[in-house]
Amino acid sequence: MGRGRLGGVALFLAVCAAVAVVATVAGVLFEVIRGGTTISRSVAYALWIAAALALLLTRVAGSKRVWRDSRLPPMEGWWFVTAATLFTVVGAIVDALGTS
Repeated sequence: MGRGRLGGVALFLAVCAAVAVVATVAGVLFEVIRGGTTISRSVAYALWIAAALALLLTRVAGSKRVWRDSRLPPMEGWWFVTAATLFTVVGAIVDALGTS
């Protein structure tokens, strides 16, 4: 691992945090533009959509053709399942905190 580079779990958490920030902004924008629900519910929905997309990416992770044509090292599918679980749990917590 080179100096100043993220590796393994640190990179995974950094990417998950970045996706969570994008989902939060998307949820807030959805509430501001469309309305009809609470901001916490909109953010929770955005996190759950991110979880669903992460689960769809497990299919990509299992594709030999994708990794053969890529310069990136292959990723294992469990990273995506772990990310989906993380986004689902955080979304549930955000939704529960918004209703209390």
